Amino acid sequence: RSRQTPSCDEEIGHRGASGYAPEHTIASYDLALQMGADYIEQDLQLTSDGVLVCMHDETLDRTARGPAENCTGPVNTKTLAQVKSCDAGSWFNDANPSLARPDYVGLQIPTLEEVFQRYGKRVNYYIETKSPDSADHMEERLLAMMDKYKLRKPSARSWQVLIQSFSTASLQKVHGLDPTLPLIQLLSFFPGSPPLADQLDTMATYAVGV
Repeated sequence: RSRQTPSCDEEIGHRGASGYAPEHTIASYDLALQMGADYIEQDLQLTSDGVLVCMHDETLDRTARGPAENCTGPVNTKTLAQVKSCDAGSWFNDANPSLARPDYVGLQIPTLEEVFQRYGKRVNYYIETKSPDSADHMEERLLAMMDKYKLRKPSARSWQVLIQSFSTASLQKVHGLDPTLPLIQLLSFFPGSPPLADQLDTMATYAVGV
């Protein structure tokens, strides 16, 4: 390809530096970049009032601490204000005493916009649409945010933003909205799954990688 594409030796900060700091927090993204990550990953969930936030799980229970009415249960049933009331760092200190830091206590769950505001065009992003089939226009909201921070053209040109998903429908929707964007199809393999080779031709019509 003529475009600059990620090579096989590029490093992705999975949920940030999630082995060393609370996942999907600004502290985790900062640390991943300090450690030399070429991309930082954001998993997306959508709040009940339509804001994209960076969180892996569909529910808040594992990584959020705070008032139960705000910080337990599905993310998509909470407003942004509720999500922002949660402590996203204390759980990590409890689970990893040797890596615990006082400044992790009280960390907030970031919005995608806050991530873009902080890093702009200085970094590369690896963004996953999570549970998009039940989210309200997650793909359109993502592309609108990329437009707001002028990341769509750099993504088409040099893969500054890679968009990945287990949802074929989500990726095909993004491809339909903008066929220039680089998409990655994620797969889970179970006994009886179709051979990968049988799926590649179809995936190649919308994705650049698997």
